[in-house]
Amino acid sequence: MGVYVAVAFYSPVHGEEYVERRFRDAARHLPEVLGPFKSADEAPEVRAKALLAVTLTGGTGVAVAEYARRLGVRSVVTLGFPEHNSAASSLSARSYLEAEGVRVWPVHCAPGEDCGEVAARARGIARAVALLTEPRVLLIGRRTAQADRFSAKFGGVVDVMDLDKFAEVAEGSEPDPEFISVFGVEEAAKIYAAFKSLGGYDGKAIACFPYILKYGVTPCLALALANAKGDVVACEGDLQALAGMLVSKGLTGYSGWIANAVYAKGAEAFFAHCTAALNMAKSWRLMPHFETGRPYGLAASLAEGRYTAVSFGPAFDKLAVGVFDAVESGNLVDWACRTQLRAKPLFDGRRLFEAAPANHHVFIPGDRREEVRAVAYLLGVGLLEY
Repeated sequence: MGVYVAVAFYSPVHGEEYVERRFRDAARHLPEVLGPFKSADEAPEVRAKALLAVTLTGGTGVAVAEYARRLGVRSVVTLGFPEHNSAASSLSARSYLEAEGVRVWPVHCAPGEDCGEVAARARGIARAVALLTEPRVLLIGRRTAQADRFSAKFGGVVDVMDLDKFAEVAEGSEPDPEFISVFGVEEAAKIYAAFKSLGGYDGKAIACFPYILKYGVTPCLALALANAKGDVVACEGDLQALAGMLVSKGLTGYSGWIANAVYAKGAEAFFAHCTAALNMAKSWRLMPHFETGRPYGLAASLAEGRYTAVSFGPAFDKLAVGVFDAVESGNLVDWACRTQLRAKPLFDGRRLFEAAPANHHVFIPGDRREEVRAVAYLLGVGLLEY
């Protein structure tokens, strides 16, 4: 599973009183931070996929580099402050590590900034990178070339469960009472129970159209609840979209909204899909699934005013990003999937269809361009900004 570790380092030449005060401040923003340590030898042995190194003072670049080597991580986020050469040490650490092929992204809190918000960004970047470092995911359907490319890029494992086996798991499950309480229907309650039973994965994806056609019910509602409850589940067996959802999960705690790009013009774009995580919706209702008419699709009104949309390319070597302001959402037209968003792109919207590496875009709450840029760099993925 995706795990990062946050560790604080200091140099004793900067004085015990200052170090203690700065560490208290850092721990207030990052309660999980370990330390403070004056050398890598003092820091604990842990298993981690990414390191968030807090440089409390100057003179800590060597300790950060040595600890990263000990952990064997390939991605490091540093968090620094303006006082006592703290941020400067972040750059020193980057210089040492990048000479050895380890990617480092320095984050620092400048005077006048909210250090809590800056620390949250640093944590989100580290968490997102960890989720996409040697991830273990489950593909419900058949093995695809996309699954092989996902494994090759991120060094992870894609387990495959065929649809009939998943259907057996679902049929053998008790209808989930929470699902029935939330939606007031029993269709897909066993699908949700099956998702819950398949633990130990960073994310899952299901080839939903073959499932709908064979078994007569959509997984849309099961995905809506699973993603709201902390799981990360993509539809259409799309691991490119799943990768974007893992970025969203790491940065914000939300799984993100997968959407089809329906149309785009200069100052307007339209997106739609038949499911959305319930915790990203301010209201919702059940409708027949758009393409098949089967039970059920979800028509949701999205909660946020601004979103960052990301889309991975087919080789996972490119990540497109653009920011949109929501104009209206819900079920707006009868010729598209049930959850719909009309949005104003903060760029020339025509760029979307000119440059998009894929149809599915994952909408992440807020303006997350800075964090997405960092995640792309740390993962060795090229960034395409619309």
